[in-house]
Amino acid sequence: MEFRLNYHLSTGEGGDEIRYSVCQVLIEHQVPHVVWFEDTLVHYGVPTTVFDLYILVKDIELAANLLAKAGWSSDMQLPHLVGNAKVDLVDFPQQRLISPKGQTRTVLLPAADWRFSLTHNARLEWVPLEIMPSLKVPFPPLASFLDALIESWLECPSSYEMLSLVLACQISYLYAHVPALKEKSFAEQLRLEHRQFHFDVLAGMETGTIPFRKHQLAIRDALLQGQYELRECSASRDNKDLFDPFGGISFESVKEEEHDDNSHKSHID
Repeated sequence: MEFRLNYHLSTGEGGDEIRYSVCQVLIEHQVPHVVWFEDTLVHYGVPTTVFDLYILVKDIELAANLLAKAGWSSDMQLPHLVGNAKVDLVDFPQQRLISPKGQTRTVLLPAADWRFSLTHNARLEWVPLEIMPSLKVPFPPLASFLDALIESWLECPSSYEMLSLVLACQISYLYAHVPALKEKSFAEQLRLEHRQFHFDVLAGMETGTIPFRKHQLAIRDALLQGQYELRECSASRDNKDLFDPFGGISFESVKEEEHDDNSHKSHID
């Protein structure tokens, strides 16, 4: 079956096929799921284009089989991607399928791998589609989405430079375009271990860099161990690695990102 890739400028509508029809199938079979990545960015007001439709589920094989019975076709040829980052299915499993009319490619991802707790009673935002109000699409709460993106980025293996960049960009998009994230009080909705991350972004630290990641890993671990007190900013503004947009941004030394405790602690100012 030929796949006619459909780059949507908005979500929910696309040709003669509803983009989120996959959700209707999963809902009918009582499969917990949640929309992820670019579609969720758009839901929260980020002006971005959406491409593949990413859906988190607990069991990607089960969900893929249900969709196949409903007319979706498997699309698992190489390369396997998350965004434009190539991934190994051993590290990041996925099931990729094409919708019945060939207009949308859906990528099923295991919720646990992407740091989102997807249970039958998980708190989600169910949004009715304008073109089909009877179909309500599940999106993650903003805080839960940001928590998951932050954890996914901090724990991204050092060998996945492009995936790390993809995740960092999505976090940056949220902070750039979602008004709620410009408030310090939003930290109260985040998990404790990510609250200093929020304060530091608002303080002007350059996100997405290797120094910033090392710094935040150390703080995250210290918070989890009860050895750190939250503050307005965790480092001096004279620290050029953290505040200079050109300071320390290098992917040549990704081996330095090894997640050992000693390395983390050494990067707390």
